[in-house]
Amino acid sequence: MSPISRRLVLSGTAAILGGGADLPPHRGGLHLRAQRKGLFYGAAVDQVSLRDPLLVPHVLAECGMLVPKDSFTWAIVHPRPDRFSFERAEIMLAFAGRHGLRVRGRSLLSHRANPDWLDQTLTSQNAEKLLTTHIRDVVGRFRRRVGEWDVVDEAIAPEEGGLRRSAWFRALGPRYIDLAFHACAAADPHAGLVLNESGLEYATPEQERRRGAMLTLLADLRARGVPVQALGLQAHLTAAEYRLDQKVLANFCRDVAGLGLQIVITEMDIRDNDLPADVATRDHAIAAHGRAFLEAMLPDPALAGIVTWGLSDRRQWLDETMPRIDQLPQRPLPLDAEMRRKPLWYAMAAALDTAPAKQVGTNG
Repeated sequence: MSPISRRLVLSGTAAILGGGADLPPHRGGLHLRAQRKGLFYGAAVDQVSLRDPLLVPHVLAECGMLVPKDSFTWAIVHPRPDRFSFERAEIMLAFAGRHGLRVRGRSLLSHRANPDWLDQTLTSQNAEKLLTTHIRDVVGRFRRRVGEWDVVDEAIAPEEGGLRRSAWFRALGPRYIDLAFHACAAADPHAGLVLNESGLEYATPEQERRRGAMLTLLADLRARGVPVQALGLQAHLTAAEYRLDQKVLANFCRDVAGLGLQIVITEMDIRDNDLPADVATRDHAIAAHGRAFLEAMLPDPALAGIVTWGLSDRRQWLDETMPRIDQLPQRPLPLDAEMRRKPLWYAMAAALDTAPAKQVGTNG
């Protein structure tokens, strides 16, 4: 079993897989349902979430995995060249430890969420040392406490020639990806190492090019012995704009698995900003879209788990970044703002209940 399966599927999975009917739709959190199929379910949370007495019990009831939204980013943990700051990350880890939750970390290397000093000082002369020292110190501090890392985030850009011309690419060329994965593996050989990416889910010409670029990159990394272990599909979905072709998605997952890699759904949510205002109409479309997506993904033995980008609509990012014209709050997550289970929750539960159970070890 791979590090991702071994460390992120909670103990007792084998016994749970052994029998018993599917849970009734109203009973059992999403992680319990996922765990019965050899998977994990978790949600991204932030500092405010941990201070919300209404939200926290539902995080504990639904999740086996906690993903700190920004606590591991460069801007937070490395605010100055000579200073690391782990306070926010430690708060998250302490909460997870108290409640028996697994943790996945994001993102060690990204073109986003970098401190100003990094953008101002990064050069081809100092980039390798900065990269490897940062990963050594961050991953080393949380060795065996964070089970899985998004090592590199959003690396591809077919319109830029294949790889995104980020500051790291400009300083080091394509080898920045190799350096990051090798540094992470050295700092914690037990952690799962993920290459996380957006825009791979739909049957559009642009996303077809992105899937091709990703498969080329993954094949090259594997051929050269770079220790990437999984592809993270962000799965920021939209219920109105694109057509979800289950066959295209399933074939892509099969191609990724054929490279010997696992797959993790890392940031799933479903925006509704192009749907009518009626809540029931939106919720039905979102639920149908979410179930179709998961039913394309869940049969693949390479899938290790599912993370939604938040648990409740009371803590979601879309209203600020992609607001509806009518300014109504979007409803992208399994629970509503009052923590009630929505049609999306029941669609996810049903997709998990009807998914094939994985034999322990088959997804790695």
